[in-house]
Amino acid sequence: MSRGATEVVMVERNRTIIRALQKTIINLACSNVLLRCEDGLEFAHQKNGLFDVIFLDPPFQSDYLPKLLPLLAGKLTQDGLVFVESGQAFEPDQAWQVVKHAKSSTVHYQLLRCEGALTT
Repeated sequence: MSRGATEVVMVERNRTIIRALQKTIINLACSNVLLRCEDGLEFAHQKNGLFDVIFLDPPFQSDYLPKLLPLLAGKLTQDGLVFVESGQAFEPDQAWQVVKHAKSSTVHYQLLRCEGALTT
């Protein structure tokens, strides 16, 4: 949002975190932020339009990344990217190109592009 996004959709299933995010959205008067209280996999299975950037920060001990990435190819605009945070090195399947990657302390970061992303 701080980089000029027209709309931001946040998906979180933890109700405690949802309440904290709601307070922050109100305090910052963020009228362009939509907060969804649901599981990320459930959200990814729905028709929610196309996104320019998708940020994934699933629980590090979960198996969400290999389940989520195949669902996201059809959710990206032509130049869309997926930013992934994980607790260990993650190797995406062949459909994804690693644009950038880095590690900070115990967090691995990757910026991914999918060759099969839709055009807008």
